[in-house]
Amino acid sequence: MNKIRVGIVGAGFVSHIHINAYKENKEFFEVVGICASHIENAQKIAKQYGISKVFEDYRQLIKSDLVDVVDVCVPTNVHEEVILLALENNKDVICEKPLIGYFGEDMQDVEKVGDIHKDHMYKRVLEKIQKIEDALKSSKSKFMYAENFVYAPAVSKAKRMISVSKAPILELRAEESHSGSHATYSRRWKTAGGGSLLRMGSHPVGVVVHLKHFEGKLRYGKPIHVKSVFGEVGKLTKIESLRNFEKHYMVTDWFDVEDWSCAVLTFEDDSKAIVISNDISLGGVKNFVQVNTASGMIYCNITPNNMMVAYAPSSETWDDEYIAEKIETKAGWTFPSPEEDWVRGYPQEMKDFALAILGNKEPESDFELAKETTMIIYAAYLSAEKGLRIDL
Repeated sequence: MNKIRVGIVGAGFVSHIHINAYKENKEFFEVVGICASHIENAQKIAKQYGISKVFEDYRQLIKSDLVDVVDVCVPTNVHEEVILLALENNKDVICEKPLIGYFGEDMQDVEKVGDIHKDHMYKRVLEKIQKIEDALKSSKSKFMYAENFVYAPAVSKAKRMISVSKAPILELRAEESHSGSHATYSRRWKTAGGGSLLRMGSHPVGVVVHLKHFEGKLRYGKPIHVKSVFGEVGKLTKIESLRNFEKHYMVTDWFDVEDWSCAVLTFEDDSKAIVISNDISLGGVKNFVQVNTASGMIYCNITPNNMMVAYAPSSETWDDEYIAEKIETKAGWTFPSPEEDWVRGYPQEMKDFALAILGNKEPESDFELAKETTMIIYAAYLSAEKGLRIDL
């Protein structure tokens, strides 16, 4: 079997995760090239993982005959142009979440993009989605949305349980939260497209939407979509009491993005979902999904979970051994993650993408999920600004 030849655009944190997922699926994939805005970063990763070709830029990579699929691992403000060029060249696309965002491109003199009215953002995002959708329909490419929550083993098991129980999903709850991103681009709407709701909330929004799509296909032969959104956002690290409190462990230098968010989704069958994402949660990354059905409840503790528990009286005890992402200390009780990428679904995600590319099937996480997730998030921003429920 000829392997799928992958070209990676971007050399940041998620690029490492994707490369390791490809290595776990080496019977399907070969990473043949990489590029980054700073070529030295691409060269460093290429040397680390034995990638043979470093391209000068994403245009060169996409147009290369060496590449079958373009893996979009750049910040969200570059997604649209990379995706469109890949589709124009009939390359399959793997796109890291979220699909796209609004970055004030049409408001060049505005520094605080986050202050722009959200109805304008929402309209512009819908236009971008439509442009990508039109390009996808006119191409010969497949689009795979890298929403790893869909492939987390706990979520896969939940889907099997939902399937055999045949009970309707009444309510979903999901969250991704931690103490703040280390990436400097995340501080500004101009480069991040939003705060915690977009950057992290795309995971929990994506998984609850996917679960209702899954249920709808089982029950009615078609997905159950979100029909309305009510959102709320906040800047909790800017409140007066925290400014006067010296000993905190979270990121506080946000420029014009929110660090707390909550969205209530109402689906076409009138079931509900509650999604929470924030940058004010200590103790490491919290990735959680709860499913309330008419005949049972399911808790998916993606991270942290009690697969492994450890105790140390000193933070130096475990030295430089990795414990879990974004924990503030290794002292006390911790939850070491022995197979963090597997628990979060990254290798499983890439296997599904390989089967989609090689066979006549759509990926479990597809363009429709990317599209609906993005629409929901920006509808939630609009709702928070207006204090009103927004119909999709």
